[in-house]
Amino acid sequence: MQTLTGKLDRYMTLIPLWALLLIYLTVLSLIAILAYKKKWLTLSGSISAVVLGLIVLWMGGVSAFVVFLFFFVSSSLVSKLSKFVNRREKKGNRRDIVQVLANGVPAVIAIMLIRVPNLYIPALAAFSAANAEATADTWSGAFGVMSHKDPVSIITFTKVPRGISGGVTALGFLGGFSASLLVAILSMGVFGHGFGITCIIAGSGFLGSVIDSVLGAVLQVQYRAKDGSLTEIEEENGVKNERVRGIPGFDNDAVNFTSGLLAATLAMLLATLVS
Repeated sequence: MQTLTGKLDRYMTLIPLWALLLIYLTVLSLIAILAYKKKWLTLSGSISAVVLGLIVLWMGGVSAFVVFLFFFVSSSLVSKLSKFVNRREKKGNRRDIVQVLANGVPAVIAIMLIRVPNLYIPALAAFSAANAEATADTWSGAFGVMSHKDPVSIITFTKVPRGISGGVTALGFLGGFSASLLVAILSMGVFGHGFGITCIIAGSGFLGSVIDSVLGAVLQVQYRAKDGSLTEIEEENGVKNERVRGIPGFDNDAVNFTSGLLAATLAMLLATLVS
């Protein structure tokens, strides 16, 4: 049975390509302007979001864009609801071009693979899983910050400062799992996936967010501030902080990109086996 967005995508094929491109750009520009005014995105983040959104619309149609948009809107709202930006975080809640690309490129790579023979279903699963991971990561961070209990390292299970990558809470895990499940259900609704593919998307997305925490605790670069606290900020007030662990240059954006790519790859492999 064809989904509602699937029917809309079919009708969109009747529109001349130049007109369809104009419609897409207009809609994306309006969304980007709203996001900029709401302070969800910086100017560079807004422009990059339009580019990524256009690729998703062009390759996957309205169905894919609904999943992509859910990640962006829900993550922005949840981040605002947390009402907390720890000073130890490198960036705040307003996403710039690097953050947009780090979270969005894995999904865009996946959706571009739907034109490859025999990869249509696996590519859609990978696309949805990448969005599920990005959504789960953002939700888990926002929910974790609102937890009354202090976060613990996912590796050592010792307490870590709030806002430091690699720290987890039970509430954060619940938020991440809920986000991944919602994206999987949404994907089933717009693409018409079966139960098996839906489970693959939900599982891959949540596992990707867990991997994100592991990478954040083990490989992500962290510094020691002048007051002795851990921070992800390399330089404060013109003074460089001492690097205490992690790979130089492997920051939170690199972690997000890597975990999103891993979630998409896992979903594609599993979907290939069952489809």
